[in-house]
Amino acid sequence: MQKIFTGFILSFLLCAGGIYAQCSDAGICIIGSKHKKSEIPRSALSFEYSVGSSGTSDLYNQTYTAHEFKFGADIKLSDKFFLNAVIPVLSFAYSNINTMSRNGLGDSKLLAVYTLPTGKLKNISFGGGLKLSTSSVEKDKFEYFNGYGTNDLLLGVDYNYSFFNISAGAQIPLTNYENNGIKFKRGSDILFRAGYQRKADDIVVRFEVLAIKRLNKSEYTDIYGYTNPINSSDFFQMNIMGGLFYYFSKDISAGLNAYLPMLKRDENSDGTRRSFTVAAKINYSFDL
Repeated sequence: MQKIFTGFILSFLLCAGGIYAQCSDAGICIIGSKHKKSEIPRSALSFEYSVGSSGTSDLYNQTYTAHEFKFGADIKLSDKFFLNAVIPVLSFAYSNINTMSRNGLGDSKLLAVYTLPTGKLKNISFGGGLKLSTSSVEKDKFEYFNGYGTNDLLLGVDYNYSFFNISAGAQIPLTNYENNGIKFKRGSDILFRAGYQRKADDIVVRFEVLAIKRLNKSEYTDIYGYTNPINSSDFFQMNIMGGLFYYFSKDISAGLNAYLPMLKRDENSDGTRRSFTVAAKINYSFDL
């Protein structure tokens, strides 16, 4: 396990300078984000901090650093059914301002998951929920953040077998963003992820491949009533995620995730052109 840990850190340091992407800001990545075997899940509270630097936007001609603080909760309602909620708080530091003056709440996610055991160390989970338009920051900058400001339906299925998991999901907009005559209609997304997780003693190593495709371009309507598609907003992205977690006890764990691209993107819809993204997370598990 020490060799795995060393390899993970060295790989991250070697690749960090050229990272160009991470999970879409839209919210769909909550689908299949938890690797579960056949054990009964526990309730948990979590806090995650992530930082990523944007590529330059042709429209605004500036870069920004995105800081995100996620407060999460997994509430066990029964041995097979639980709720997952995430509330993000965002801070954006722009290169031409050099200050975190763009701060506020992001769009929240609520997902209900039903897990059905299908054998030893095997199960299948079905999820459904909402991305809620609670964001109070940068909702009108559609080129960067066109996942924000709409209410969306989230649907997904996740299959776990021993060390492996495979997930598929969809995000379907239910409402559009409207403010002072400006309208925004975002496209639907589909997701596919496949992962591998291994635990030795108190250390867990996880690797994933994650792909997202927007099925149609998002559209922007200005105050004069002209509707235009957002350039390259029907994006396709594919990423590799590497994670390392350590269990301090049966209740407390913490770890680090790093996101590496398999495809380099020139456009920045939904923040998909980040020059790096790293996330640190701590979990506290408990029984109700």
